[in-house]
Amino acid sequence: MKSSKLFLAIALVSTGTVRAGQIDMDDPRRAVGREDDIRIDALLIDDTVSSGSAIGVTYQVHNLTSNPIAVAEKLCTATFDADSRTITVAIGSEVPANGMLPKMAVIAPGRTKTFSVGAIFNLVTTTVRSPLTAVPRYVQIKVNVLRDLVPFHPLLQQQARSSLPVALSDDLFAQWLESNESIFLNSVPVRFDPRGRRTSGADAESHSLFGSP
Repeated sequence: MKSSKLFLAIALVSTGTVRAGQIDMDDPRRAVGREDDIRIDALLIDDTVSSGSAIGVTYQVHNLTSNPIAVAEKLCTATFDADSRTITVAIGSEVPANGMLPKMAVIAPGRTKTFSVGAIFNLVTTTVRSPLTAVPRYVQIKVNVLRDLVPFHPLLQQQARSSLPVALSDDLFAQWLESNESIFLNSVPVRFDPRGRRTSGADAESHSLFGSP
């Protein structure tokens, strides 16, 4: 339930940031990354972050290869590195949890797909502000893409037919690790609000969907 509320909230507050399936390339919250013939464009929904609030991202996967690729588009986590003061928003699955095939979205050759995701960011810090307090200054997005779908084709078909979990064999688990590619986008500067997001206007509606952190 919490996950569905999260995605609904992101959809509400992201209205206007993406028009006709296109990310505004001039938006300062935009990030881009490319590995060979796969390009990712992404847009932070908000450039202010606070502990206990969602970091929302709209992102586009451009498949410029001659083969289909796939992304576990609903999986998203946020971690913080105090040394670099960077929050990493990791999208997709680098290592399949519990050896299970995550729900995958397939992008055909030459096609582009757009997704919206988000993760709750939690930071343990003191209430006293000082130069030594490590608070977030950047967000970097990482998207995990599965390049070679041929070994996984039967399981993807099985997943499309049923909502039941699909297990990866040891061999397919190893092939996943070999076929996965992590694409890092450029870091985007953000502001940290230690008081948390104010709930007024449209934000009040989205905040109510989360409930208590």
